[in-house]
Amino acid sequence: MNKIVKVNDVDVAYVVEGNGPGLLLIHGTGGTNENWGDMIKALSGEFTIVAPTYTATSEMMAHGEGLQLDDLVEQTVQAARQEGIESFHVVGYSLGAEIAAAVAAKYPERVISATMVAGWVESDLASAFQFDLWHKLYRLDRVLFAQFLIHTGFGPDFYNHFTHKDELLQLAGQFSEMLAPATGLQSELDGRVNIRSLISGIKAPSLVIGLTYDRMVPVEYAKELASLIPGAKYREIASGHLVPWEKGDQLIGEVAGFLRSIS
Repeated sequence: MNKIVKVNDVDVAYVVEGNGPGLLLIHGTGGTNENWGDMIKALSGEFTIVAPTYTATSEMMAHGEGLQLDDLVEQTVQAARQEGIESFHVVGYSLGAEIAAAVAAKYPERVISATMVAGWVESDLASAFQFDLWHKLYRLDRVLFAQFLIHTGFGPDFYNHFTHKDELLQLAGQFSEMLAPATGLQSELDGRVNIRSLISGIKAPSLVIGLTYDRMVPVEYAKELASLIPGAKYREIASGHLVPWEKGDQLIGEVAGFLRSIS
């Protein structure tokens, strides 16, 4: 079911599906809650799933004002609260992993478990340089930006599914149409992420999933994140960064297995 919660003058769209313990699903940069469609379908029989599409105000998007991680944390938590869900598991992907980690650190009494997919601790110079390029490409040409994401976002077997460059260009066009309006602001936030001071405060059982062929958030970054969260488990999937599209079934399996071990 599609719903709206207002948080600090921002209308935050979210979906709620299923029955059982609460489960928050937090998407990555440029995404929406629709990115979780397969996982929602797989887990809604066991969990009450709340999946927000975090966003910015129209004024922020018009003037390029910076997003703050704390604001996205509150958008996520308030969606659950509006549904009367006081405790929940949280799963985040990419920028959503940073939000999930921050939720777990700031609301330890609410978080049953935390799963972070392709997350990182702090944006170093290389990361900041990459995300600055994302921001500029998105503003310049969204199809070009999508083409770059596709080129860098998949593992080595990705091109085996295609026979001609035109197929990939068509995919880039389709991909560009799915990008959220706040993608540029989210890319800018990516470049200044720093959750180092938060993660030692995560008390919930935690899983960090790294991606072997990730060229956006190198797998070493995910390993560092796992090493700094007390008691965290680490798993790895042989995928590029766009794992929901490349190895979606395996991702669902890893997440489901961990959640079931906690519930």
